[in-house]
Amino acid sequence: MTALAVETPSPLWSGRAVVRAAGRMELHVAVDGVPVPAAVMFTVPVECSPDAESAPGVRPWAGPVDERRLCASCLRVLRGEPEPKPVRQAPSAAGGPPPEPGPQWRERRLWAIPDLPTTTTSLPAEHGGRPIRWSEWVAAPKLSNYSSPCGWCGHTGPCMRAGGHQGNPLAKDNPLRWFVAHRCSYCQDTRVYEQAGAADLKPIAHFKPKAQKGVRA
Repeated sequence: MTALAVETPSPLWSGRAVVRAAGRMELHVAVDGVPVPAAVMFTVPVECSPDAESAPGVRPWAGPVDERRLCASCLRVLRGEPEPKPVRQAPSAAGGPPPEPGPQWRERRLWAIPDLPTTTTSLPAEHGGRPIRWSEWVAAPKLSNYSSPCGWCGHTGPCMRAGGHQGNPLAKDNPLRWFVAHRCSYCQDTRVYEQAGAADLKPIAHFKPKAQKGVRA
């Protein structure tokens, strides 16, 4: 009696590094051959954004991978499918322009909403004579089993975080380097680190706030 061996096809992302989008649970597939460091947050080229300059901020992902959680654009690129055509709005049944709003809408006034306050701290544009590309600031997740208050004012967070990188993953003479910046959401104390190893962070810059030290300790 002979047994027939049934070979299960490997998924499209087999052998690829899978990362999670910062601030969301969506999973992305990293570009083939790009090394993924074990940083807290970083930017790395993915299938839906292969350009290193416009790559999104992501986090390492070591959990199970389900196709329903993968980025639809990454899957489309892996399958070689074309981009979907934009949906055109169907014209109205009468074929004429939309009706004008009634008098009650004409009398409504718009209220100006002030801009949200932003920090004046500028992250370093270069390090070691090479430019650094930074992602946008996002709120860092607050871990229940780990508390790290601000070293300047004692605020318990959550703090803001941004990831940066320099180099080109496709150039052998321009290696990738990863950076991470932490900013206190209360006093704006900002510290910038370079990833020196798998989990080691080397401080490269510190922007002290104007507030006195220990104002919330």
